[in-house]
Amino acid sequence: MTDPISPPAIGLTAAGITLFGVATGLDPVLLFAGAGGGWWAMTYQPVLGALDRLSRIGISALVGGWGSPLAVGYAAGAGWLPEAVPQQAAGFPVALGIGLLAVDVIGRGVLRLAQRKAEEIAK
Repeated sequence: MTDPISPPAIGLTAAGITLFGVATGLDPVLLFAGAGGGWWAMTYQPVLGALDRLSRIGISALVGGWGSPLAVGYAAGAGWLPEAVPQQAAGFPVALGIGLLAVDVIGRGVLRLAQRKAEEIAK
């Protein structure tokens, strides 16, 4: 069975990620790294539909592109990042890792935390 996502669709997605990054001020390189992490995460999941795959990649791109500078800045401020490693160079692997964990780990963790808080408020 052929994949329903064609090369033009992949090209349009890449162009959309780049334009979104430029328009919002997010680094397109970090967005692509986050998208790569989301794509990597899908190798551990059962086969998904085309819309589910694209939304997963989009969410991973946004979370990786937005969260990577925050995580690297925090790590540098806490002294966890060696001074010899520039923060901009560390952003790419961090965005990849955040994109890998975005939907299945970070997303589910945030939902569990929100559910606990809602239950505390309801008591």
